[in-house]
Amino acid sequence: MAIVLPCSMTPSEFAAAGREVEMPRPHCPNCSARMSFWGFYSRPLRIGDEIRLLVHRARCSSCRRTHALIPDFVVPGRLDGIEVIGPGIEQMANEATTLAVAQRAGVPYTTARGWRRRFVSRAELLASGFLAATVALGDLVPRLPAGVVEIALCAIKAVAARADAGSGLSVTTGVSPTSSSAGICCRPTPIHRGSAAEGRL
Repeated sequence: MAIVLPCSMTPSEFAAAGREVEMPRPHCPNCSARMSFWGFYSRPLRIGDEIRLLVHRARCSSCRRTHALIPDFVVPGRLDGIEVIGPGIEQMANEATTLAVAQRAGVPYTTARGWRRRFVSRAELLASGFLAATVALGDLVPRLPAGVVEIALCAIKAVAARADAGSGLSVTTGVSPTSSSAGICCRPTPIHRGSAAEGRL
């Protein structure tokens, strides 16, 4: 499982920082116990060019589960970054063809088709979740367009606007096609660059 954390660095800065990334120590999403850092692994990220990220892992001493600690510009299970996927989904919702989006993003047609299919399959869940978040943050539900995909995008943008206004949330600049990483990170401490000794046991 991955724990998505807000990150104050760009993908390139994160990649360059390597072990100097200062990672907040999380609580286990399964049992809420404090977790310990548990090494690293390397993974690729495509944001036009392909870069490699050094990803922290954390382990729960209580339930013994391990979790990847990923910055909020990474989509779990996807090679492409959220800054690539998000605009692509929005363009397809605005009637751009899958082929045109794939060519614009520099990805295979099947990759862009996968973004579309995954987002459409989860659009209703995303729409209801983000609309509930909008209300919970004290805002009125915006005027909604027709279509569940368009409603989901509208709701995500409403929460992002609230975050920009200082709600304490970190909302990524793109739209992820997965409900588990739809763009909200509710942890108050962001990932940032520190010394090589920080973020480790």
